[in-house]
Amino acid sequence: MGSIGTRTWLLKLGAYWLGLAILWGALTTVVIPTLVGARVPPEIKGSAVALVAAVQALVAIAVQPLSGALSDRFTTRWGRRRPWMVGGVALQVVAVAALAVVPGYWPILLLMIGVELASNVAQGPYQALLPDLVPAGRRGPASGVLGGAQLGGQILGAALAGGAVAAGATQLAIVLAAATVGLGMIITVRGIREPPSNDREPAPLTARAWGAAARQAMGGVWGRDLLARRDFIWLLASRLFVLMATGTLQPFILFYLSDSIGLGQNAGPAVAPVAATVAFAALLSAIPGGAATARWGRVRVVSVSCGIGALGAILFAFAPGYPALFPIAIPFGVALGSFLSADWALMVDVVPRHEAGRYLGLSNTVTAGAALLGVAFAGPLADFVNGLRPGLGYRAIFALAAIEFGLGAWAVMRVPEPGKGAALPRKAAAEQ
Repeated sequence: MGSIGTRTWLLKLGAYWLGLAILWGALTTVVIPTLVGARVPPEIKGSAVALVAAVQALVAIAVQPLSGALSDRFTTRWGRRRPWMVGGVALQVVAVAALAVVPGYWPILLLMIGVELASNVAQGPYQALLPDLVPAGRRGPASGVLGGAQLGGQILGAALAGGAVAAGATQLAIVLAAATVGLGMIITVRGIREPPSNDREPAPLTARAWGAAARQAMGGVWGRDLLARRDFIWLLASRLFVLMATGTLQPFILFYLSDSIGLGQNAGPAVAPVAATVAFAALLSAIPGGAATARWGRVRVVSVSCGIGALGAILFAFAPGYPALFPIAIPFGVALGSFLSADWALMVDVVPRHEAGRYLGLSNTVTAGAALLGVAFAGPLADFVNGLRPGLGYRAIFALAAIEFGLGAWAVMRVPEPGKGAALPRKAAAEQ
């Protein structure tokens, strides 16, 4: 299966993350806006997409910390994390495939609740594989691989779905999205071996054992010990602001091209070339961005990435036309690629290893909360501004994103650089 930390091993570890990113890139950027836009009046399509994203975020906030904490406590002969991945992804594939025959807006909303629930059952435990298995000295490159897989997958998913929708094959886009996350899960589960637990025997697979583990996990997920870890709290704040920026933009890029740039019905296929430019810049910067954290520090790389992201968002807000988007996409892609890599590395260093599933699950409540807050502001803002001047609302969203990037840089500068005098409570430091 390859030695831990080698290039082949890291690619196997990242396969599920890539498949998941392709799925969400396709659904969030193209498929859901297309399905919703065809089923609601045009004047409320921004708010309708925002509602879907907001409900998804609430599900993620509730589910992922619990699934991560459960995987910390519950072991089987197949390991702590992988059984959750298999079950979650199997349910997710079924729910995504059902979108191909969905009849109306409210069924879309209900199905996306199922997709989000199943996704977070798998994702919480998966994230803990990196601190579980990757030595500290290899976490920068590993985070670069996962960061590149996440952003590259999102862009690739958007590009593939955009092409399929432009060809009148929305169902094909949905099926491809479901297939990629399933295939990615299989590669990771078969390619990554979890060692047996050092401190407990595998728990019996009984309803009583699962119920006891669930009660214990629910009681401890939001414990007061979190407040003692100020580095973790500030890092969550930084992630919240930055992911509010990216989460604000992704659901509305199709409408931005259609209504603000003026492409109209040609907006679907026009997503792919811009997305490819962002993806190329992001993929070129993701792995170097992760590696650069070892030389310049995790905090510095994250803060610089935020500054570049703010610049890119402002340029998008004032872009005069479609051709101008391509040079703008380059710094924006660099910012996203380097941020995702450095943020992953910083988060993995900050969380206590013995509760990695819980803490990384909690970090995703911020990811989900960012999507909730981002669309909660951006959807109604876009509809309001568009009511004043059609098309201007989606430019206003980019200006809002620039502010959010700036707040992310401000928050991360309050996180002590790991290994350089980070002030942790003694108990918390001992748990690392």
